Amino acid sequence: MANHYVAVDVGGTKILAAVVNESGKILVRQKEKTDRRSKKRLIEQTQEVISGVVKTSGLEKNAISGIALGVPGVVDSARGYVVLAPNAPLSDTPLGPLMREYFRLPVAIGNDVNLGVLGEQWRGAARKARSAFGIFVGTGIGGGLILDGKLIEGFRGLAGEIGHLMVPLGADEIAGMLTRKHLFLEDLCSRTAIENQLRHAIHKEGHKSLLTEIVGDKKLERIRSGALKEALRRKDPLVTDVMRRASYLLGLATASVLHVVDPEVIIFGGGVVEACGDWMLPLIEKTAHKVAMPGTGKKLQIVRSELGDDAIILGGVALLRGAGAATAEQDTPAPATAKTPTKRPVVQVDKPLKTSKTPKTK
Repeated sequence: MANHYVAVDVGGTKILAAVVNESGKILVRQKEKTDRRSKKRLIEQTQEVISGVVKTSGLEKNAISGIALGVPGVVDSARGYVVLAPNAPLSDTPLGPLMREYFRLPVAIGNDVNLGVLGEQWRGAARKARSAFGIFVGTGIGGGLILDGKLIEGFRGLAGEIGHLMVPLGADEIAGMLTRKHLFLEDLCSRTAIENQLRHAIHKEGHKSLLTEIVGDKKLERIRSGALKEALRRKDPLVTDVMRRASYLLGLATASVLHVVDPEVIIFGGGVVEACGDWMLPLIEKTAHKVAMPGTGKKLQIVRSELGDDAIILGGVALLRGAGAATAEQDTPAPATAKTPTKRPVVQVDKPLKTSKTPKTK
């Protein structure tokens, strides 16, 4: 009986695949560093990881109901098409049809953070919520929106892209930090942005920081979230200041989400929040409540992701279950029926995107 799923997080730095049963229990995982040398190689690697995790699970192919893939970027989920993937060589790729042809199984594909939020609603921090918004702070900043229990992707597949929220030039408290190039939230608050600000302050402005000792690299070519956490624990003044500004702006973004969408729950996740959330979330919440309108008095819940790396995996399974794995290969998902009350409805892109050329896989 086909009652298991394969879900894959195709990230810019790692590929994580898992076999999951009907109730959301992860049976086996496999993780590899993303091979970004070419589109062809990354597609092959994804196929290899999927085959490998199924083999490790000991399941036969006929026990697999479908495959779900989460990709960072703009995804036309109705056609299984990756429109834009800035951190992986998958832009302009019919990833869903390619995987469907290779494995001869139903395939669903979605934006990674959309799936992460869907996973948190199914088995994580937003289990009892009918509406939720996710803000995931990592290499960039991604977002996802659920309203009335449904994942909302929007008319063009751009709903929830909080990382591209425009930040007013006067919003930062430090004069001179913002230029015309720095207009998006993720240009100021992502791990990449935090890393760039810290390197600039240390190398160009002569500030001292414990980071050189913590990272063990004077060039600070890569400042991981764990290093930021340790610097905050040791009360490094520079890191504390940069992280305070990032938390302040994320608090303003949280209030903006509240005013536009007014969800029951706002979920924070991603590598930066996983490492530094205990320090950041109180500042984010304080800022949001300070500037937000009072509303009806019902308390907004600002919570931390419970699922971590598994959020995208479980969101992929929820997508397959909600869209109906048997019809995931069609242009639009089949509606939920009274006979399948456990399936969660998913709103796909209202109007599939069109391209004028045949995409290449090399």
